[in-house]
Amino acid sequence: MGDSRAEQRQRYAEEIAAIGGIDSQVLLRAFSVVPREDFLPPGPWDVENIQGSYYRTQDASVSRILHAVGVCLDLPRALNTGNPARIARFLEAVDIKPGETVFHIGCGLGYFSAIMAELVGENGCVIAAEIDPGLRAQARQNLSGLHNVEVVEDALTIQLPPVDVIFSSAGMATIHRPWTDSLRSGGRMLLPLTGTLNSGFVFIFRKMDDDATFSARRCDFMRFYPLVGVRDAAGMSALDKVLADRRPDLAQGLKLRLDNHQREGDCWLHRDDFCICLEN
Repeated sequence: MGDSRAEQRQRYAEEIAAIGGIDSQVLLRAFSVVPREDFLPPGPWDVENIQGSYYRTQDASVSRILHAVGVCLDLPRALNTGNPARIARFLEAVDIKPGETVFHIGCGLGYFSAIMAELVGENGCVIAAEIDPGLRAQARQNLSGLHNVEVVEDALTIQLPPVDVIFSSAGMATIHRPWTDSLRSGGRMLLPLTGTLNSGFVFIFRKMDDDATFSARRCDFMRFYPLVGVRDAAGMSALDKVLADRRPDLAQGLKLRLDNHQREGDCWLHRDDFCICLEN
């Protein structure tokens, strides 16, 4: 408790590295320099325990939240700022580079947007979307000192510039076509596709030279707060049916198709507007 804040932050980054299996020193440095407490309500805090329920910290010491734990922002809604070790795994996977433009969907109070801003650097840009008015106002205040972050309202209506990375912190049941259209060739898109219980797989898509085809990788199975506007009943029902599919090749080569085609044998999640299927 008596250690300097710099030492606490360094241990925080080391804990994220150990629990998340993070190798990227650039990413770990971002976690060590961005002050997590600046993007949380005042303590004491409600912290997510290993079973998914919450406990109240003993006091408002910053050392209580410099750990690989989720911290609740709104108890009635079970709305958290996520476990940084888990989010760090996703950030490492999408490999944000200096100078890139990142679109962050569901930025909450802005903590992970600030981490992304550190990764893109002075010449990059983070567009952080948050639909909740209270969270958005606080995120704008929290991120006001970062010239390379813009906080916007609605992820579904914004006219995006060309972007290199799309990163969603909220779950969805469909893929919004304007997002895929805005992604540059070689761009990466991390989207949690979740069913009726708000749980599902996180996918990483990479845009190929063909604008209608993305390589795809299925990652962790997690619960996500739902993203308003992309959670139609048909989409959630379709996801519920395929989430139990345990074919081993689903963890290998996958692709996202945006072209209109009939259901085929290699289709996993087939919709009229998109299809995730096995690589041939």
